[in-house]
Amino acid sequence: MIDIDIDTDIDGTDLDTKIEQSLAVCEKIKDGFETPVFACSFGKDSNAVLDLAERAGLDLGGDTTAAFMNHGNHFEETWAVKDELEAEYDLEFESYEPESSYEDLVAEHGPLVNRRKPELCCTTLKSKTMERVIKGHDSWITGYRIAESRGDGDSYDWRDELEFFDRKDDIVRVNPIVHWTDEDVWNYHDRNDIPYNDLYDEGFDCLGCKQCTLDGDALFAYDSLRRVGDSDTEASG
Repeated sequence: MIDIDIDTDIDGTDLDTKIEQSLAVCEKIKDGFETPVFACSFGKDSNAVLDLAERAGLDLGGDTTAAFMNHGNHFEETWAVKDELEAEYDLEFESYEPESSYEDLVAEHGPLVNRRKPELCCTTLKSKTMERVIKGHDSWITGYRIAESRGDGDSYDWRDELEFFDRKDDIVRVNPIVHWTDEDVWNYHDRNDIPYNDLYDEGFDCLGCKQCTLDGDALFAYDSLRRVGDSDTEASG
């Protein structure tokens, strides 16, 4: 495990200092890992990490794999921001798709499978696909933040314990903006004119699978990604 002497203080640190800390984390990725992968959702947090990684000199699309989990339920606006980011940062994301689509699940289990069988739906579309994304890599760069655990409900409570470097069996999960607040993320976007999904301007706080987002569940149906990287992920899916 990489040691980094940085305090993950959410509320007592100004954004300029947080940016310096996040860039230092990205620098550690270059020095400490041979096969990092950056999994981008094209949400506001991933986009901020993308910009930080670029500024830190990570070879995105080269030594650092840039991956996109295409679960088949993205908004058109998500595809649009993907195109913008690829043009802006001159890279192409590798696409990973689930073995069964949402339509396949509906055909087998009936309509509204995301609401009636959320664990099955999320595990099939997201966590098992993410396992394929990180397979063969020694580190996984995320946009996870501690502040995400502070919303209503308890789906994201596990993120309250996150650190910059978090080992998950054979892979280290790297969380460069773990200590950023929502306000920090948006201020960083404004400062650097980073492309973002237009749906945020329409009042959406979180963007993920289309069905669950439109149903108004901000934490989505089931937070299956907490288990990704654990040795029993496939068995528990």
